[in-house]
Amino acid sequence: MKEVKVGLIGANWMGIYHSIGMTNVRQAYHDVLPVFEIVADINENAAKEAAERFGYKKVTTDWKDVINDPEVDLVVIATPNFTHAEIAIAAAEAGKHILCEKPMANNLEDGQAMVDAVKKNNVKTLVDFIYTKCPANVLAKDLMDNGDLGEFVTFRGEFDCSYCADPETPATWRQMAKIAGTGSLGDLTAHVVSLSDMIVGKEITEVFASWDTVYKERPDSKDLSKTVEIDTDDQIYVIVKYEDGRIGSMSSSRVSVARPDSLAYEIQGSKGSVKFELSHINDLMYYSNDCKPNERGYKTIKGNTRNGDYANFCGTDELGISYGDVMAIQAHDILTAITDGHDVKIDIAYGHYVDTILAAMEKSAKEHRWVKVSELQ
Repeated sequence: MKEVKVGLIGANWMGIYHSIGMTNVRQAYHDVLPVFEIVADINENAAKEAAERFGYKKVTTDWKDVINDPEVDLVVIATPNFTHAEIAIAAAEAGKHILCEKPMANNLEDGQAMVDAVKKNNVKTLVDFIYTKCPANVLAKDLMDNGDLGEFVTFRGEFDCSYCADPETPATWRQMAKIAGTGSLGDLTAHVVSLSDMIVGKEITEVFASWDTVYKERPDSKDLSKTVEIDTDDQIYVIVKYEDGRIGSMSSSRVSVARPDSLAYEIQGSKGSVKFELSHINDLMYYSNDCKPNERGYKTIKGNTRNGDYANFCGTDELGISYGDVMAIQAHDILTAITDGHDVKIDIAYGHYVDTILAAMEKSAKEHRWVKVSELQ
């Protein structure tokens, strides 16, 4: 079994999930072995906790130690958005393969520099659009590609979360434009865009967006007696136009009090429709006109060993996989790309493409007009 030695930069929320995914690769697959080599975080305690939990051999507070470590094959970048470009470019120049969080960069210039560095140094990359790896969504793509849904009519997608629903929740870097770039747009809508792109298979050419910052001040996490101004979006609604002229809608919110983590979409075709909700991560709802009229209605297709990589985690249908298992499916893609050389579809070039669509949405929200994606390219 081939080994890939991993260096993690950023040992908190998503860094932990990426490590869980790598751990699950060890259990579910038998063709590649991720080895936890070194973990970096400016919070040394966080780095030490990750090392103890997952078995990273070395701990540092300087991300450059990961880049310069001769043992490291793959660098996982799970840091605030504004740091991605500098770290990724340095990693590419050091000949390291890259798994990067999204949104990929805070501006398109930095994103293009990442694309150029990766291309110049011929390294494998992947950007964390995890939901494209979910077996239920792979099935939805198959139904679309096989013509079971007929001609595409519309896409409606949303991603609502509650991590900022309480106005007394102290501000973090995710609320600061200088660090995060945007708010719910980059953090959440990016996933909706990637699912539309994957399943619908048509480019978004034009957008009209409106956004809102519901809570314009929050307690300062460094001093709760003070407040800080919030300059990123709490929620955004977007109308999108596809290359074939069809329209759809996307929305996201980080202040949805009733929805802790609610990603959902519906795709309508001329012959059928599919619906997905993250709270039922194993299931796909499918409607087809190809039956007797009195039998029409959505049916639930439960977790199935024939869809995606489901069978690597479950021996029979309906047992169910978890978010951590889907993280493993994604991790396996980049790990095996390193060992066997196959192309990764959701790479840094693709991440830059999604960032361009997000930039068009941001421009539309700021200028209150339809914006063509081509204006940003």
